[in-house]
Amino acid sequence: MDSQDDISIEDFLLARRDAFSMRDMARFLFVSGIRASQDEIREFLYDHPLVLPLGDDMYITRPAAFTGRAFSIRPTAQEVAQGMFVPGDRCMPFVDSEQVSSSLQFYADGSRLGNKSGTFDSDLAIDMFLLYGEEYAPQYIAADPANSNLDLVSRDFELPASVRLTGVDLDLLSRRHGFRLGDRLLCRVSDWSAGRVDVTVLHADGNQFDQGETGERRLAWYGRLEKLLLDSFDAMGPQDSIEMQLARVFAMHLDELCSESCGSVEEFMCRYSRRVGLGYFGVETRLWLKGKDIPFVGSWSIKEKNFLTDLRGGMGEDAVINIPEFILDQYVLDMLFSRSDDLTALVSRIVPGEHDPAGSLGRELMLHLQGRRGILERDYNWFADQTVGKVRHKTLLLYGKVLRLMSSIDCDGKKLEQFPQQELVILSQLHNHLVRMIQSVAEDDGIEEDFDALMLSVEGMDWNFEDIKDALEAAVERQRINRFKVVRIIPGREDMKNGRRS
Repeated sequence: MDSQDDISIEDFLLARRDAFSMRDMARFLFVSGIRASQDEIREFLYDHPLVLPLGDDMYITRPAAFTGRAFSIRPTAQEVAQGMFVPGDRCMPFVDSEQVSSSLQFYADGSRLGNKSGTFDSDLAIDMFLLYGEEYAPQYIAADPANSNLDLVSRDFELPASVRLTGVDLDLLSRRHGFRLGDRLLCRVSDWSAGRVDVTVLHADGNQFDQGETGERRLAWYGRLEKLLLDSFDAMGPQDSIEMQLARVFAMHLDELCSESCGSVEEFMCRYSRRVGLGYFGVETRLWLKGKDIPFVGSWSIKEKNFLTDLRGGMGEDAVINIPEFILDQYVLDMLFSRSDDLTALVSRIVPGEHDPAGSLGRELMLHLQGRRGILERDYNWFADQTVGKVRHKTLLLYGKVLRLMSSIDCDGKKLEQFPQQELVILSQLHNHLVRMIQSVAEDDGIEEDFDALMLSVEGMDWNFEDIKDALEAAVERQRINRFKVVRIIPGREDMKNGRRS
């Protein structure tokens, strides 16, 4: 699919206001002249950031699922004391996850609530962004306009003791609707693309402990959410993020989770959850069973997959791995940056270590790289490439090491469940992070401005790789040894079956 196809498909998805089937999508593609197999369509829909799977080849877009659906926020005492509340992660998964929470627009009775900043202890601030992942919370806080003078890189990514956060002014709600401490805000997204959220006040009426009929319904809501999350762990695993875990559970149970007596995910995690907590998934966090490690493979695996399943194909029948075109181009540019003409050495860098660079894959890759070099070197400027080139070079060195280890794990059909699980998770995450970083380099997306942060990031990933490498290589070696079985041969055994010794 080309870029114009992508635009047409996104237009189709944004126009949907209800659930749709894979056949609906196939029909649209056929009418649009876009050719795709059922497997390609299914994979495309499963991976598309706008789409949530509902099961049985049914899907719904995020705007269709979450526009107009109820969720709630209960501002804390620290927020109310400053006359504001911080959206943080509290609108997850109902709003566009790509929008910074401080840019969301809140309305009451058609009037927009103003913005107001407040000061918070850094630990509390991190809690307000915890569902983005504890590892990413400081970056979300540093991106808040109220912290424009905060330089995380110079502080080694450590937050100061207190930070400023942009929030929503409670003044209008207090004056018009009598909002006070303990009250809850019932929220509905009215414009998903614009990030508009409409709110009404639900008074606590002296009941802050979920008692009475309404309180019992809310307590039942927390119990139901926990059950659905536990079921999702078995069915879908840790998924790509906490946001995705929540989005898929809520999308499949909109009517029961989006009632007016709903609680909030924030309160569920802090006060009501008995079995669900935050767990480490490699270098990231996910929702999971409290006190349990999150494995790389588990009951949610539909079928046995090789480690590099998503990277296969593309370069001939003998191809072991399909490296994206933009990464191959970055390898060529790195060769130009290094002022090298040795394409043979470049092929050896790219072809995974357990495979012969002189084989059919290497020969085909050599021809491809020759053609790309001829095109790319026409416009290449070595002097202008000094900053981007250094980031590219360091990133590709680590990417190559990660790729070779992934390939050695994938060869010969090794069983992933027999490998150290957290190390596998980290290796997979390193690969994904590096691909995204190389893509940023390819698009020259703020590389000059973020040079120091990017170099530190690659250095940190390199440390992570060194931490896991030995354990995974040892597991590869154990699998290799176990492939060989000792067979004991007893001479004359057939003759013995006939009553005679040979």
